[in-house]
Amino acid sequence: MAKAEVHDIVIVGGGIGGLALSLGLHRKGIKSLVLERSKVLRSEGAAMGVHGNGWHALDQLKVGTDLRNCSIALTGMHYEYVSKDDKNVKTYRRELRCLRRKDLIETLARYVPAEQMRFGCQVTSLDFDHRENLHILTTRDGSIIKAKVLIGCDGLYSVVGKALQLAPPKYFPIWITRGFTTYPDGHPYGSHFLRLATPNNTIFGRLPIDDKNIHFFVTHFDAPAGDMTDPEVVKEYTLKILKGSPSEVMDAVTNCDMETLSMRQASYRSPWALLNQNFRKGTMTVAGDSMHVMGPFIGQGGSAALEDAIVLTRCLSNAIKTPADASSDKNWTERVEDAIDLYIKERRPRLMRLAIQSYLVGTLLSTKSWVVKLVVIFLLSVFFGGNNLNHALFDCGTI
Repeated sequence: MAKAEVHDIVIVGGGIGGLALSLGLHRKGIKSLVLERSKVLRSEGAAMGVHGNGWHALDQLKVGTDLRNCSIALTGMHYEYVSKDDKNVKTYRRELRCLRRKDLIETLARYVPAEQMRFGCQVTSLDFDHRENLHILTTRDGSIIKAKVLIGCDGLYSVVGKALQLAPPKYFPIWITRGFTTYPDGHPYGSHFLRLATPNNTIFGRLPIDDKNIHFFVTHFDAPAGDMTDPEVVKEYTLKILKGSPSEVMDAVTNCDMETLSMRQASYRSPWALLNQNFRKGTMTVAGDSMHVMGPFIGQGGSAALEDAIVLTRCLSNAIKTPADASSDKNWTERVEDAIDLYIKERRPRLMRLAIQSYLVGTLLSTKSWVVKLVVIFLLSVFFGGNNLNHALFDCGTI
């Protein structure tokens, strides 16, 4: 049997949430071990929009300045229709930038000590040693790692989430193509985020990253046929459903970086599952998509994971770094359990609000019933008011 190694905090998953949490703990002088199943840093993918609340979290991690140098501030959103002259322009009052996922992941990883990241380390089973009060992780290569605290940041089908018996994700009848396009001589789109309703019941979105690069997405509502893991098939299908769109739309897809092109069905965890779910078992919990995967409709999935990292860092740091109260009979483990409960208590209302808004927007986009559409519009108006960007005003606090 392989000899086990013991760590205070083990984070399963080296994506945005896992790296942000590890960096936050590092900033507070707390060691952690990140286990990433990929053999190298997992930086594939196109880009993501980061609102002001996400930038606040990145500033707390002391990487905000580095990442602002990788992107331009978006100053407005244009809603347009191919078949109409209607145009709705909104001006942003708070920070919004589009970041390459590669830039975000590599910047977070740069500040996490190399010895705290372990690649090619896929967790295949979890157990718990009640005598030692330790979580036992077995990896694909037979290694055994024991953890006093275990945090799952390993995405949609989290092995930690499974151990917590989290409800499985659900799916909207919505598919999103995402990609990244470079214009060597510069693009003419300035700093505006475009959302364009196209003739074939699709939505084309374009977010400039800098003066030569843009991120685009195409939202569509009919299940695609074919192997959508093949970028060439994704490209061909996406151009087909965009037929009749302006040349600038077709050119963005035609000339995209094929390595970043992907198509995914929109997944989510229902708001009522977030309301009722127990996210802690002993000193084990989850963060990021493992906890609250949501559709991309309000652009908060990545920023919510960054918020999780800040709040969980703060709660764990207060429990671990603060000397034990002589008047309390709580030991280290009990203080950590209380810290995780505090983290969940603080995050649940915020995540519920995000999940409800995202779910309503996803339902509005996907339903064919005008009755449902009217009900959803009413609910959005009642609960979220006229400004549907209020979610970007949230402040998750300091680490």
